[in-house]
Amino acid sequence: MNLSLISFFLALIVISSLIVILLKGRAQPIRKSFKPEENSNQENSKVLDQGLVQAKWAEIKTMQNSGPSGLKAALIDADKLLDYCMIGKGFAGETMGDRLKSEGSRFNNLNAVWSAHKLRNQIAHEVEHDLVPEQIKRAIDDLGLAIRDLGIKLS
Repeated sequence: MNLSLISFFLALIVISSLIVILLKGRAQPIRKSFKPEENSNQENSKVLDQGLVQAKWAEIKTMQNSGPSGLKAALIDADKLLDYCMIGKGFAGETMGDRLKSEGSRFNNLNAVWSAHKLRNQIAHEVEHDLVPEQIKRAIDDLGLAIRDLGIKLS
């Protein structure tokens, strides 16, 4: 009798724990996002929240100074932010690469933007990428300059 009662309570705890884990996994924080794909269904709507861009840029600059993982995250977010700005400014193309190919002439230093985007892809997709902090910081700065080239003021 005692063994079956203990088994029942253990099963109840395990099931309850699984439910909590599943519910937490579905819960997402409510915050305004700058994900480019969220605006892509508006067919180059030219909707661009400059306040969001400036706030996200401030976060990126803070992340950049928080160690190697923060530096990687800052580069990835800076790349996403430029893509968001390109979509908001009406750049044509399915991917960021397509947008850079079709309208890259709008940037003062397209080669630097491409290099930053390629570095971001290496960091995001390669398991063992050698981290060179100065190179990543330069790439982040280049992405910031590209955003400014689009007429968006950053702090």
